[in-house]
Amino acid sequence: MSAFLHALGQPKNGVDTWHYVAYDQLHHELLPADAQPDTTGLIFIETTWKTRQLPYHKQKLALLLSNQRNFALEMMNRGYEIRYEFSTQSYETSLRDLSSTLGEISVNEPAEYNLRKTVEALQREDCVRILPHKGWMTTPEDFIKSVGDSPPWRMDKFYRYIRKEKNVMVDENKKPVGGEWSFDRENRLPWDGAVELPELPSFKPNAVTQEVVDMVKTRFSHHPGEIQIDNLPSTSAQSDALWDWAKKSVMFWFGPYEDAMTVEHKTLFHTTISSLLNLHRLLPSAVVNQAIELDIPLNSKEGFVRQIIGWREFVRHVHAHTDGFQSEIPEDVEFLRPGAGWKGEWAQPRSTLNVLEAKYPLPETYWGKKSGMLCLDTAVEQVVQTGYTHHVPRLMVLANIGTLLGVNPRELTDWFWAMFTDAYDWVVEPNVLAMGTYAVGGVMTTKPYVCGTPYIKKMGDYCGDCSLHHKKSCPISDMYWDFLEVNKEHFNDNPRMFMPMRNLAKRDAAKTEKSRTIVAYVRSQLQQGLPLDALHLEHLKS
Repeated sequence: MSAFLHALGQPKNGVDTWHYVAYDQLHHELLPADAQPDTTGLIFIETTWKTRQLPYHKQKLALLLSNQRNFALEMMNRGYEIRYEFSTQSYETSLRDLSSTLGEISVNEPAEYNLRKTVEALQREDCVRILPHKGWMTTPEDFIKSVGDSPPWRMDKFYRYIRKEKNVMVDENKKPVGGEWSFDRENRLPWDGAVELPELPSFKPNAVTQEVVDMVKTRFSHHPGEIQIDNLPSTSAQSDALWDWAKKSVMFWFGPYEDAMTVEHKTLFHTTISSLLNLHRLLPSAVVNQAIELDIPLNSKEGFVRQIIGWREFVRHVHAHTDGFQSEIPEDVEFLRPGAGWKGEWAQPRSTLNVLEAKYPLPETYWGKKSGMLCLDTAVEQVVQTGYTHHVPRLMVLANIGTLLGVNPRELTDWFWAMFTDAYDWVVEPNVLAMGTYAVGGVMTTKPYVCGTPYIKKMGDYCGDCSLHHKKSCPISDMYWDFLEVNKEHFNDNPRMFMPMRNLAKRDAAKTEKSRTIVAYVRSQLQQGLPLDALHLEHLKS
C-alpha cells in the first residue's frame, strides 16, 4: 500500500454533510463556517483528466498533488473524515457521481473558469451548493465600485480604492502612508551586486511528497520540465517556513531590485510564495498583514502589498467579469495548436480574443531549444528547471519576445499556464493575454508592454555574455520596430504610444524592410529549434 493511502486509513462514514475541497483551496480557514470534524466530511478529487488538459510542468503537478495529499492528511489529523477520490473522469462526472450517493455537496466558489462553470451547472441540478470563497481579500462589489462594471479597467484606481476601504497603509485621513500610493519609481534598480544575494531555502520531502514525485516522474514522464524535489514545500509547516524565509531574507531588498534580471541568481529578492498563495496554502490576507508589520523600507513594503491586493486581486476580477476573455475562434485561424505544440494529445485550446491577429506558432525555443539570445534562453531554462522565474523575465523577455514575433497569444498563454507552478487561468490569462501580448486591447492596460534591446540590457546582465552583440547582431530592437510597423493602425491614436509611433514614422523604408527581413529569419530559425547566427544577423543588419 502507498504511504499516502496507509496514512489516510479507511473512511468511517459517520458524518452528516460533505464539502468538496478544490485543488487550490488548501487551507482550513476556507472550510464552511459550520464545518465540524464530527459532522462534516471532506472530499478531495485527484483526476488524470486534469493532466490531459495541458502539458503541465512536472514540478507543477508534483507541487499541486503533494500539497493536496498532505493537506488531506492534515485535515484528517484535525479529526475530519476524508474521502479521497482517484479518478480518470472530469470533476463534473466525479462530483455528480459522489452526489448521487452522498447527497448535496458544498463547495467554495472555484477560482478557475472551467471548474466554476462545472459547479454552477451542478448547483442547478441540486448536486452541489456553492459557498463564498473566503480566500480573496476583495469582492466583486469592491471591483465594480472602484472601476465600474465595464471596461476599460485600470489597476491603479482599484488599488487606491481598496487601500482606503480596507485601511491598508493609510493614515486617519485615508491618505497613503509616506505620501505616495505607489513607490514604483524607486523600484527600478538593475542588479548591481551591491548587496549579498540570498541563499535559497530547501525542503526535505516526507514520504507522501516523495511518493508523488516518483509517481509524476513515471506516470507523467511525457510532460515537460524537471522536478526539483528540494524546492517542493508541500506541508503547512513548509509553507510557513518559506514565508518566514522570505520575510527574513528577501523582503528588505524586494523593492529596489523588483524589476532587475540577472544570470547570477534565479529569484533575486522575490519571495517565490506565489504558488502557495494561489493554492491558498498561505492566505493572502495573513501575508499582507504580516508584511505591513515588517521593519523594511516603505518602497519594498508598498511594492509587495501592491502585488497582492492590487494586481493579484485586480486580475482575478477582470478575468471573472470578462468570462475569461472568451470569444469565438475564426474558422480560418492559423496555428492554434493544443498544448501550445508540445508533443502528445491535449484538450482543445480555449477560444480567446486576439485583436492584433497574431498568428505564428510558439517556437521550439520556448520548450528548451537554444535560440542564441541569452535573455530568452536563460529565462526558458529557469522555467524548464523550476517552473518559475519572476515577473520581469516573464513580461519583458518571455512575453515580450513572443509578442514581437507575432506568436498566437493563445499558444503563448497556454505555455505560461502549463509551465509555471503558480499559473492558473484567472491569473495567467489577464497577465499574458492582456498585459503581455495586448491581445484583448485596452480592457485592462493602456498599451502593449513591449521593448527592444536597450531595456533588456539596462535591467539585466545578459548582454555581456550573449553570443549576439547588443548592437551588431541582437535582433530584438528590429523585432520591436517591425511589431510597431505591422500593428501601427492599432497604436497610431494611442496617447501612451505617441513617442514610439512618432519615432517609427521617422524610420526610412530601407530600415523598415531590413527589420522585416531580420524578423523573418528569426522566426524561421526558432521554429526549427535552431540558434541564431551572429554573423548572419550582422550581415542582415549592415
